[in-house]
Amino acid sequence: MTWLSGLGASSPVVAAPMAGGPTTPALVLAAARTGSLGFLAGGYLGAAALQDQVASVRAVTDLFGVNLFAPNPVPVDPAAYAAYRDLIRAEADRYAVELPDDPIEDDDAWRDKIDVLLEHPVPVVSFTFGIPDAASLAALRDVGTLLVQTVTSVEEAGAAVDAGVEAVAVQAAGAGGHSGTLTPDRVPPDRPLTALVSEIRAAVALPILAAGGLASAEDVAAVLAAGADAAVVGPVLLLADET
Repeated sequence: MTWLSGLGASSPVVAAPMAGGPTTPALVLAAARTGSLGFLAGGYLGAAALQDQVASVRAVTDLFGVNLFAPNPVPVDPAAYAAYRDLIRAEADRYAVELPDDPIEDDDAWRDKIDVLLEHPVPVVSFTFGIPDAASLAALRDVGTLLVQTVTSVEEAGAAVDAGVEAVAVQAAGAGGHSGTLTPDRVPPDRPLTALVSEIRAAVALPILAAGGLASAEDVAAVLAAGADAAVVGPVLLLADET
């Protein structure tokens, strides 16, 4: 727990960033009150909304981080998009949802959010869906931010090490809602999180935050025994009043 202790945490349980609304500043503050590190979910937020959330949490505690969705490294395939659009068209029509004729590439306001975090530095920033460009990583590091990269394999963990991050969030297939793989061209195999943590622990020397389907004290104990420095819980927190 040395890595987390340096941030002021006393618990090895981390509150995951759940984008789209569930992770609120109140949830991150509730985690901090228990000695846990919580991550604001920057995904889907505009830069101004992210800045507001950071300000509201920072007014109370320094024990928090921010998660960002890195720009998609794989362009959308027009044919695959068209096939998927046709597959869900009947459901979309049922709810009067308009489906664009062509795919829309969207970097989730990446540059604007990086600028916010450079102007208002936070203790930790984690990235999901891709390894950011070297310039962004260097700029965040220069303002004192620790960097965490979400990975789903030994190969991705190696790429994260090469990028110079301070820790990896190892995510297995049991994660709620999505996979944090660095490329949508690869669907991670369905294997136990403990096995993945053990494999990555043997390959890299960075601190490991283990994520994916953890819902009990026994789950947390198992990933810590497998070599993780912390356990990341997400969907189980949907039961909290603060979500």
